[in-house]
Amino acid sequence: MADLFTDTELQLYVKETIDPATIAVVRRTAYGWLKDATGLADWPSPVADNLYSWGLELTAIAYRNPTSTASEGVDDYQVTWDRARRRDILNAARIAYSSAGQPQYAFPDPDWHWTVVPTVPTA
Repeated sequence: MADLFTDTELQLYVKETIDPATIAVVRRTAYGWLKDATGLADWPSPVADNLYSWGLELTAIAYRNPTSTASEGVDDYQVTWDRARRRDILNAARIAYSSAGQPQYAFPDPDWHWTVVPTVPTA
């Protein structure tokens, strides 16, 4: 299976060095989200720009904020989860790549043999 981006590209995107084991975990998490949304079994080659950017951003989200926390308090512990950006990316991916609601096969050509053809007398 092809990767959507390299480890170096991810590190440049988040602007820090990340150990390879962490990259493997967050990449697998983001790929799972994206594959579920798109229905793709494998990434196309070459990788489309939208898949590249969605994969990179989802991986950064999985790295920076794996629980999708928007805010967190200390006194009387409060936490708010924000999954809006992840949801937006996955909805866009679902629309672009999912085959839901679309025919999964080709329709045959119509059979017009029943059409009445007028006969024209020869002169």
